[in-house]
Amino acid sequence: MAVANDGKPARGPEGTPVARMARAASVVLVLNLLSRVLGFVRDASIAARFGAGPATDAYLVAYTIPFFLQTILGMAFVTVMVPVVTTYLVRGDRDQGWAVASAVGNWTALILGLLTIVGLGVAPWLVRLMAPGFPAPVFDLAVKLTRIMFLSLAFMGTGMLVSGILNAGYIFTSPALAPAVSNLVIIATVIFAGSAFGITGLAVGTVLSFVAYLLIQLPDLPRLQFHYTCSLMAGHPAVRRIGRHLLPVCFSLAVVQLYLATNRFFASQLEPGSITALDFANRLVNLPLGVFVASVTTAIFPSLAEQAALNDRREMAHLTDRGLGLVALTILPAAVGMIVLRVPLVQLVFQRGAFDPRATAMTAVAVLFYSVGLLAQAMHPILTRAFYALQDVVVPVVTGIISVGLNILLSYFLAPRLGHGGLALANSLAASIYALMLYLALYRRLPELKVTLLLSTMLRIFLAAMGMGLLVWLAGRGLHVFTWSRPLLGLLVRMTLLMGGGGLAFWVLARWLKVEEVTFITAMIRRRLERVF
Repeated sequence: MAVANDGKPARGPEGTPVARMARAASVVLVLNLLSRVLGFVRDASIAARFGAGPATDAYLVAYTIPFFLQTILGMAFVTVMVPVVTTYLVRGDRDQGWAVASAVGNWTALILGLLTIVGLGVAPWLVRLMAPGFPAPVFDLAVKLTRIMFLSLAFMGTGMLVSGILNAGYIFTSPALAPAVSNLVIIATVIFAGSAFGITGLAVGTVLSFVAYLLIQLPDLPRLQFHYTCSLMAGHPAVRRIGRHLLPVCFSLAVVQLYLATNRFFASQLEPGSITALDFANRLVNLPLGVFVASVTTAIFPSLAEQAALNDRREMAHLTDRGLGLVALTILPAAVGMIVLRVPLVQLVFQRGAFDPRATAMTAVAVLFYSVGLLAQAMHPILTRAFYALQDVVVPVVTGIISVGLNILLSYFLAPRLGHGGLALANSLAASIYALMLYLALYRRLPELKVTLLLSTMLRIFLAAMGMGLLVWLAGRGLHVFTWSRPLLGLLVRMTLLMGGGGLAFWVLARWLKVEEVTFITAMIRRRLERVF
């Protein structure tokens, strides 16, 4: 939260929680968009240099294991820390809040450092667990790359914790910029070291990218008057409470990563390139999640934690309703658009160099089935953050266990019938049930949630998205008759026209259907423009 000199919450003009959340989300949105664009440049560079083959499969499996640990543990420390630290800040006890944050940072670095040492030794067993179908040469390469990338654990985990501390103080710029810097390092590695050092050079560059992720954020800590304390504070009640909540939060945050791990387990036994097709499709489908949903989630969590600390349940419910409405406004049209344009979208982003039409076809199938569950995946972080703000870790864990078990069961039955597309569909179905369970459980804790209004909003958004999808499909058939001497340029122009026209059509339809979130965003933009002009 914003902190005044007396350590109490700072409120400026338009200081309501929803207004502050919206302003913060707009800042994070722009920087997340930059990061995602660079992320696709990164993925396209990797695809062009290495293609969809055994070496890339080995890299992706090696990347998954340490990234899984650092993402889950780092995010878990942030998730359990922010509500506790926010409680101290709301009470005006800033020094104690930063002391607890320092202790959590020390524990994060210590635990991830120990896991790095363990990971270097057990890498062969981890790779065998993740990809049992790898032949010997690919297995050996994956083990080598895994050991290299385990060196990034402490840097990435600590970087995520610094992001959480800055976000708790309503500083969002450098944490949102850090992933873009990380992507730039990987892109530079592919360009300047890819041909000389191959996939091993890419693994080293990945480690360096996580170092950059941490370093770019450190200069902003003094703005919060943050004072680092070199102590673990193992006996402190707040630190002990954080420790008790850590493992349950780790599991609930790991649900999506466990989905992906399930994908790779079953996909390693399917045709070659299945892991890569699923991974690239997941990255493509995650673009709106990473840009829009992450922006709202990042901005809303400190506000939810603040309202929970103030015991303002009505404002918590209002924030949650608004957050879910905003993500639906962006995710539903994105999902429909990706279903309609999945093949040309994959062609535009990935099909060059070693990434051939076969790889495009495989990736497009996965995009189709992943898109079905996109709204559900967008709801997860908003709903779970509401529980964490209430310091309730039980519900996300129980529902997460059910969801992961269901995903494994569905994958087992669908993979033999639909191949890698069945794995993507299993993810979507399990994610949808998970979102429903979370929302129903949250409604029991927060009966102030306006269920009828949310359902009405989502129905209107869905109708606008379907209308947009029909118009884009018809326009795409019309534009397809034109031929270009430079196919890639023609595809770029075609996709720009279709996506731009589709976005405009959706906005017009949503306004016509009186979607409240459209009115909210329009009013916010108008206020910003009035300040400028």
